[in-house]
Amino acid sequence: MNTNLQTALFAPAPPPLRDAVDVHAISIPAGTFTGDFWFTHRAADRLWFALGDVSGKGLNAALVMAMIQEELESEITDCARIGCDPATTVERLHAFLKPLLPGNRFATMVVGWIRDDGTVRLTNGGHCPPLILRADGRVEPIDSTGPAVGLLPVARWRSRDFELSSDDTLLLYSDGVIEATTADGAEFGTEGILRALRTRRRDAEGVTCTLVKAVRQHAGGRREDDLTVLAMRRG
Repeated sequence: MNTNLQTALFAPAPPPLRDAVDVHAISIPAGTFTGDFWFTHRAADRLWFALGDVSGKGLNAALVMAMIQEELESEITDCARIGCDPATTVERLHAFLKPLLPGNRFATMVVGWIRDDGTVRLTNGGHCPPLILRADGRVEPIDSTGPAVGLLPVARWRSRDFELSSDDTLLLYSDGVIEATTADGAEFGTEGILRALRTRRRDAEGVTCTLVKAVRQHAGGRREDDLTVLAMRRG
């Protein structure tokens, strides 16, 4: 057979694609139980993610967290299959939780996805503002797009779209990061995140480890609240 024809019919297999998103998470409970939760789920051309925090501490918060985690995984898997919006996922969680939660319980959360082309869509239900860490050093916060989940009788959420370029990182974290305090009560705050990551490593693990180390140093090793960090860096 003609060599040129062989080449045309049987082109060499393309090299394997590297992962479009580099992901790393760290979650450290303040005590025996935790009220923080996080989740990722790969489906087709996108990575779904969620991170949140249940109000309160201890066993009661942990029980609510476990209930949310199970339902969240089910809802995200279902939404990934049928292609619904992250805001729809949050609305479904609210409808599930509202009849079950005591009046003083609620959850804040961020739910969204990153597509392989860098498009991000997320819903922020009253949670700490996620941060986009741009490769050129700029930092862009993403404010709430709706209230906390399980709190109001009737609530609506919307999603927000933006783009991650190569080497940009999306950072999610619980309030145990920004509310970590020194012995004299000074909070770590968003400013602490910016200081810690000013000279960050570019990979997702470097971001999470650097930030957790800075929080621990700030608090002198004390842990008064659960601490969870999730970094997703586009390759």
